[in-house]
Amino acid sequence: MTINDIKNMKCAVTHSMKFHTDDVFSAAFLRIINPDIIIERVNKVPENFDGIIFDIGMGEFDHHQSDNEKRENGIPYASFGKLWRAFAPALYGDYVYKKIDKIFIEDLDLTDNTGAKNSLATAIDAMNPLNVSNGNEEFFEAVNFAKIILEKLIAKMKKYEVETELVKKYYEESDDKRLIILKEHLHFQDFLPETEAIYVIYPNNRGGYAAQGVPKSADTVELKKPFPKEWKEKLPDGLRFCHNSLFLIAADTYEGVLEACKEALK
Repeated sequence: MTINDIKNMKCAVTHSMKFHTDDVFSAAFLRIINPDIIIERVNKVPENFDGIIFDIGMGEFDHHQSDNEKRENGIPYASFGKLWRAFAPALYGDYVYKKIDKIFIEDLDLTDNTGAKNSLATAIDAMNPLNVSNGNEEFFEAVNFAKIILEKLIAKMKKYEVETELVKKYYEESDDKRLIILKEHLHFQDFLPETEAIYVIYPNNRGGYAAQGVPKSADTVELKKPFPKEWKEKLPDGLRFCHNSLFLIAADTYEGVLEACKEALK
């Protein structure tokens, strides 16, 4: 099945009654691809159904079969993950596909397959009707909510992809690879952790300048070198703020934050 097949498809089916993040976000993703697709909620897939089937029916985009696929890290796919894997790379490219699967969809898939707790899954579950009903009205309310989240997440990851390339350029042009100076606040967490960079300085959107410690990897918040812990109690000259977690400092001037970073590097 191709993206054009989805774009030209008239109907999709999923299970009826109680809904979860998996079927809700699957429906939202299909509606991003094809805003006109009609999504029907059924107890059983109709015979000779000509459309896409998800989260029901034991087919390509279901995950209830005993031999359900798992990612390399062991996290099993749910329907949303399978749909995303099938269509997102061609729609958005490898960076956006992998990034959103890693930071967002994996956790939702794990929740739906194992019952693990997840705040977003709890929120979607709360949208189910309290009384006994098919919940169709509430389901599509949840789908609209999920569609907004997913569209904004896709847009942000597209922006991050562009920013990551700019950060690479700043790094390559830097004289001291431990201290990277950005002319704007850019997403650096995907590239700088794998380099020599320890701190990164950028204009603060609240005024002045800020600096952050670079994490040890893109998958952790643990820093290569936190700012000195004594700065929590007494700021050095030139600084106006040091975060209690020692990952962020701010100053009114570029010189103030630069000198603080140089001192922290000693």
